[in-house]
Amino acid sequence: MFSNLGDMESALSVFFICCMSVLSPLSGVTEGELRGCPPSPNCVSSQSMQYNFIHKVDPITYTTTKQVAYERISKYFHESENIWISEEKEGEYIRVIFFTKVFRFPDRVEIYFPEDKQEAQIRSQSILGLWDIFANRRRVNQFRELLAKE
Repeated sequence: MFSNLGDMESALSVFFICCMSVLSPLSGVTEGELRGCPPSPNCVSSQSMQYNFIHKVDPITYTTTKQVAYERISKYFHESENIWISEEKEGEYIRVIFFTKVFRFPDRVEIYFPEDKQEAQIRSQSILGLWDIFANRRRVNQFRELLAKE
């Protein structure tokens, strides 16, 4: 099966790397932060690394209370078509999957409301494909407008 020990070590390395990527969390909040973006240009995050300007977006600020802001975005998700809410922690975190209208491509969106700030941290990533044609940035700006309303 394997011609030498080096081939077997390479195969095992690939196996363990694949296992680690499957077992690592794809989403959620860890130590007050959303997961970073991958190198591909199909993701934006307000908690992206400082030097990673390709993926960086500003957090969404709001002037209402945290609860009002959370309820506003949650209501939007619950009432919209082509959205599946995959996780919701009342007043703190919400993760949804958007499906594009024509081809039904999935995009994962996470919004985290930290306790001590009037801002929402956001991450939006296309699950399929390498480039999103700025769809994730447009989506974040749409949420920014929604939460900016008085």
